[in-house]
Amino acid sequence: MTTPAAPEPIRTVEARLRAHPVVSVVVLQVAVAVLTVGGAFVLGVLVPTLPGYSVTGPSQSLVLVVVLAVLAVLVVAALRWWPQVGLTPVSQWRDLRFYWLPVVLLAAPLVAGLKVPASSTVAVLLIGYVATAVFEEIVWRGVIVDVLRPLGVWPAVLGSSLLFGLGHLSNSALRGFSVLILLQAFGAAVQGVGLAALRLRTNTIWPLIAIHALHDLSLQLGTLPIAAVEAPISTIICVYGIYLLRGGRGEPAPPSAG
Repeated sequence: MTTPAAPEPIRTVEARLRAHPVVSVVVLQVAVAVLTVGGAFVLGVLVPTLPGYSVTGPSQSLVLVVVLAVLAVLVVAALRWWPQVGLTPVSQWRDLRFYWLPVVLLAAPLVAGLKVPASSTVAVLLIGYVATAVFEEIVWRGVIVDVLRPLGVWPAVLGSSLLFGLGHLSNSALRGFSVLILLQAFGAAVQGVGLAALRLRTNTIWPLIAIHALHDLSLQLGTLPIAAVEAPISTIICVYGIYLLRGGRGEPAPPSAG
């Protein structure tokens, strides 16, 4: 399937971002932080009766992440950046066998037992984690990896992973700042290396969205402490990503004209 060429203004936006990749991703990161923190403040004013964060029912956190996910999709649609951010058709996917390890690791949080919450709680978790996965994969494995690709594989992988970790610090706007937030940010940066490597090796973020959402859900449904499970999983994924990119593998193909 041939992707129609983007209009000239859209190609110009893309070219400008790639012409100054470091400045572009810093501006994008700041914009995301402003949207997240600003959105949390606005929700706190408009719907103060909703809790900032909850896994059992509607919350400001759930509303915010759904809005951010929809906004990310709308921006990509408006700019026709589907292939650039990795939302490619199945015919363009490569080497899906590399997802075997992330899929196996989905079961790790459940090895000591499974919690069975109410169906309404599962629905809230599923909506929240799918929205989170869509938003985060589009932004960090999609747009930011794509903008940094002209600098090479490792700048794209390490830069997007560092910014992915920093992006998690904005969670303090709804949950309050804590050591747990810092650990979550560090774990996200470490795991981001493997996720970015998978994005480059497979030319798609569709499987990443599914794995990301299911990973977060399995952490909530397992009986093991989340921090105790998340740390080894993040480390394994990071090492796996380094392995996937060994010897220059994952070198980006020429940018799509889409």
